[in-house]
Amino acid sequence: MVYIKEFKDVYPPSEDSLLLLSAVKYAYGEVLDMFAGSGIIGLSAASNSDKVTFADINPNAIKAIEYNARKNGIKNFECIESDLFSSLDKRRFDVIYANPPYLPEKKERGWAGQALSGGKEGSELTIKIIRSLKDHLNPEGKAFIIISSVYNTDKVYKEIKRLRLSFERLSSVNFFFEELILIKVYDKGRNSGK
Repeated sequence: MVYIKEFKDVYPPSEDSLLLLSAVKYAYGEVLDMFAGSGIIGLSAASNSDKVTFADINPNAIKAIEYNARKNGIKNFECIESDLFSSLDKRRFDVIYANPPYLPEKKERGWAGQALSGGKEGSELTIKIIRSLKDHLNPEGKAFIIISSVYNTDKVYKEIKRLRLSFERLSSVNFFFEELILIKVYDKGRNSGK
């Protein structure tokens, strides 16, 4: 387990982060940690990867990741301030980890509100990621994404199928108000999905 210092205005490791952390064992090659927050996923994946790219729209998260990487002695990484894939150009990755905000629009302002709100219904950011996967995954690549029952997960599944991608539910965790689900998304036509 890596050392993580929590920073003000940066999403801390939470239940959703721990669920996504269970997929770090699949890391290899070029890895992207999107909505990286404190960096717990990418920093944990660094030892199995050639390079980890951290992407987060929050400049405070970038500072937190750089600090936490130094404290853990991790050097095979880069941090990019990016709104989804906007600053990643046409780069492709072997593994993408994404823990997007998934709550319906919140009234909170600033970075705290942005770290929680996935759009009007909550699924909009997740669907935007899925629509970009074919442009950013290598042929054998896989994406591991957290989704939530606070929105209509069928919308996410239908979008994956519409794009002719495949998915598997890997695991989930239940709370009294929601189910968090870890899915693996891949292009079955380009790889075996294993």
